[in-house]
Amino acid sequence: MPPIGWRRVLDGTGLSGKVGEPLRYDEAWLIRNTSPLDSKLSLLKAVPVGWYSAHWENSACKAMEFKLAPTTKEGLLWRLDVAFYPPPKAAELKSTGVPEDFWERAGGVSTVPAFKDKDGTMIVNSAGDPVEGLQRERDERDWTLTKYYTSDAWKTDAKDYSGSVSSDTFDGESAGKWKCYFKTAKRREVQNVSRNKTASSDTEGEPVAGGTDETLVLVETVWEFRFDPDTWKSMPWDVGFHEIVSGQRKVIVVDGKPVKQPVALNANGTAKTGNSPPSVIRNGEGAKLYPEKNFTAKFGSPFIVQGA
Repeated sequence: MPPIGWRRVLDGTGLSGKVGEPLRYDEAWLIRNTSPLDSKLSLLKAVPVGWYSAHWENSACKAMEFKLAPTTKEGLLWRLDVAFYPPPKAAELKSTGVPEDFWERAGGVSTVPAFKDKDGTMIVNSAGDPVEGLQRERDERDWTLTKYYTSDAWKTDAKDYSGSVSSDTFDGESAGKWKCYFKTAKRREVQNVSRNKTASSDTEGEPVAGGTDETLVLVETVWEFRFDPDTWKSMPWDVGFHEIVSGQRKVIVVDGKPVKQPVALNANGTAKTGNSPPSVIRNGEGAKLYPEKNFTAKFGSPFIVQGA
């Protein structure tokens, strides 16, 4: 049998908070039923307040917790307590009931090869030769994205985007400086708030939304984005033991003997003269090693606080 009726009560309710923490509203309803054998779920659904319903005084506070318990031994009068507060970032939901994707930022330090100074100039000795074997510390500023899927589309995205570099401006940096890694995928179930029934008001006029016991089965994925200010290209020196002469590949000869050390080459494959220092291959552009993808179109722009 459905419950006979319900009403909101003030006993045990209130508003609380602490400095630096969000507000919390505690609200309560009494539900009268006809039999102690009535389904607890039917009692819960009698009050039109569902998961993630906004509080009528403060829409930022959502219904996040509840407790349903009898107030008498006979089990004919029940009390529903609901706590409203702003959901943590990982619990924010879209209108479809799917949690919002969210970004996190992490920093650190790593050691990488050094071949340019702070102004971007190649580091060379007094004779103009590149100095090799140098290392420097690099400040890491990586992004982590938690992204939700309602289908197996994550498998295709993991295959297509993991190991790729940005083809677009991403987080304010030009193309080629961000690299994407797929980290994890796991099953998650959430309340299907998108299918909540609605009610225009309760007996005292507060707008509320009814609940459902249905759930959504999701895939929660984690992605990592790593930054390299020098781009993710390979930048080897354009040197070798052979050169191109009249369209033919020939051993470089000096003083009638094949060279025993690699010689700097011009962009056209001929050996440089006068002990000229080498340049990076492909006219200084280096070699692209990873596929390029538009990160912003797929993942959006990273942020901690929207608009900040």
